[in-house]
Amino acid sequence: METWNLFEFLIRDRAKFESFTIMRDIFIRAKSPLRGFLPWVKKLRYGAWKFQDRLGVRLVISGGKVKFMDVELEFPEGVGLHYSTPLYWNGPDAYECQTSRTIALLAGKSELFLDIGSNVGIYAIYVGKRFPQVKIFAFEPIPAIWQKNRRFHQANQLPDDTVFNLALGDREGPQTIFLPVHETGWEEEQTATLRQDLWQTREQHVEKIEIQCTTLDAFAASHEPMPGLCLLKIDVENYESAVLRGGKNFIAARRPWIVCEILSGQDIDVSTKTRKNNNDEVAALIHEFGYAVFAITSHGLFRMTINDFSRPREFKDFLLVPAERIPTRSSISPRAMPRACLTHEGRADRHALQRSGQCRALVGLPPAADRLAG
Repeated sequence: METWNLFEFLIRDRAKFESFTIMRDIFIRAKSPLRGFLPWVKKLRYGAWKFQDRLGVRLVISGGKVKFMDVELEFPEGVGLHYSTPLYWNGPDAYECQTSRTIALLAGKSELFLDIGSNVGIYAIYVGKRFPQVKIFAFEPIPAIWQKNRRFHQANQLPDDTVFNLALGDREGPQTIFLPVHETGWEEEQTATLRQDLWQTREQHVEKIEIQCTTLDAFAASHEPMPGLCLLKIDVENYESAVLRGGKNFIAARRPWIVCEILSGQDIDVSTKTRKNNNDEVAALIHEFGYAVFAITSHGLFRMTINDFSRPREFKDFLLVPAERIPTRSSISPRAMPRACLTHEGRADRHALQRSGQCRALVGLPPAADRLAG
């Protein structure tokens, strides 16, 4: 975009932008002379990202140094725009704050990190720079995104030979992955799935890509010896039960910490025409493996039972911990909360819990996770 577009954003009054119905994207590259103006824009426009949305214009950060948590990452141009842009405008904790903090804490206590469903690799890059002693394997099945993942590693002087163009599941060989295609997207959609029964397959424009798959057990067997304490991050769009099935032996032998996205199934009950959660398969596997489940929420970690997966919820990320590592009273179950500690929507009320003295593990994520990681 030409230089005048930035100044147009700075000097035009708000009324002239209210007629816009389509967002206008201005891509600010690392070497652009406009980059020098952005710190001033951030100071001038507190909450600049949301402000830009209201005006109908977005200043997209394409490449350059952007801080993620406590580490400055080097983004290549055109890579990770959905990460670099909000992190730049809204601060280093803008992306999945509680989940990111959980991964950072556990990675620092690990010797091995497996980033399953890595996308462009923001977590693998972070762990590689923050904890260089940790051995990392990253898995991204879509070739175009895998290439971006490798470029991201190279830009941060990290080895890219441990970034694999593979999906992990419950069988080896080729499979078809479904990638929704949106014309207005900055980059490839982040919600590709191997499941044929999900919404992605019913989108108007869907790219079907043949990819290579393996299992966690097969991969681990071919890459022995692996270091000791292990952390898995799983983000595979409702395919997590297949990943867990394919890693039964590895999980039984290594007992890793697992940070896993578990989306609600959103099955439709034909009789009532209402949506219901269906995480029965993944919940059964978690129970079979002898793991405890902690929801990662904006208030910290709290313990869930298997039955809680059938209830409505707003959170999607979970910490799975080997049951033998759980200290006594490391958390409280939502069902054990006093009624006064719930909001009118049924969510935990942090201040009420503090008053009742029962939020020691629920509030303050790092201390709670630290006890589980000890």
